[in-house]
Amino acid sequence: MEKYGQLKHVEVPNKKSNELAQFTNEELLQLFLTERFPEKQQAQLIQNFWELLPDLSLFSLLYNEERAQIFSPFSSLNRQFLAAVELGRRIELAPQKIIGEVFGSRQVGERLIQIQRRFRQEQLTLFCLNTKNKIIYQKVIFKGSLNSATVHPREIFHEALRIGTNKIMITHNHPSGEIKPSKQDISFTKRLKECGVLLGIELLDHIITGSENYYSFAEQRLL
Repeated sequence: MEKYGQLKHVEVPNKKSNELAQFTNEELLQLFLTERFPEKQQAQLIQNFWELLPDLSLFSLLYNEERAQIFSPFSSLNRQFLAAVELGRRIELAPQKIIGEVFGSRQVGERLIQIQRRFRQEQLTLFCLNTKNKIIYQKVIFKGSLNSATVHPREIFHEALRIGTNKIMITHNHPSGEIKPSKQDISFTKRLKECGVLLGIELLDHIITGSENYYSFAEQRLL
């Protein structure tokens, strides 16, 4: 059980949200109350809170009537606190969203033709997949001509590592309609694969789309 000592003033952080992980439970609670009550009233509310709930693990054991008294007599504050708790619970339990499922390069390529043929400039899109080859995340990494000076594997793997995937696909379109990969396309794909090997992230395919057809590096056995 965490011990709570003398209350100290907490400044509301204005930097990265992950800084909140460094706050103690007492500091987080005071942060929740900041700008709602004077400091003396905050101190009393916090004291009442820990008297009712000396250990956070006990929260799930409280009856609804007890939860309704956490910040008694401030019913609106109590509702806001319970709403924040419920939102956190739902975030933790939320299933991973499935954007699509990959059965093969042909299925993906034909679908991408319909989507990317309207683009007026090149767009490089990343797809992150789970272990069952379901697309869980996609993001346009770059818009413009694809070359080594403007696109680097680090932008792609930064996203892949952030998502925690071990399989990726990339695609970009050729507004000219010509699907034959350029020397830059081939060089970039080779570098991307080599970086993926080092990071333990498999590059499943690089698909180039034109107005009517697509080119798959996997189908051409270039991966």
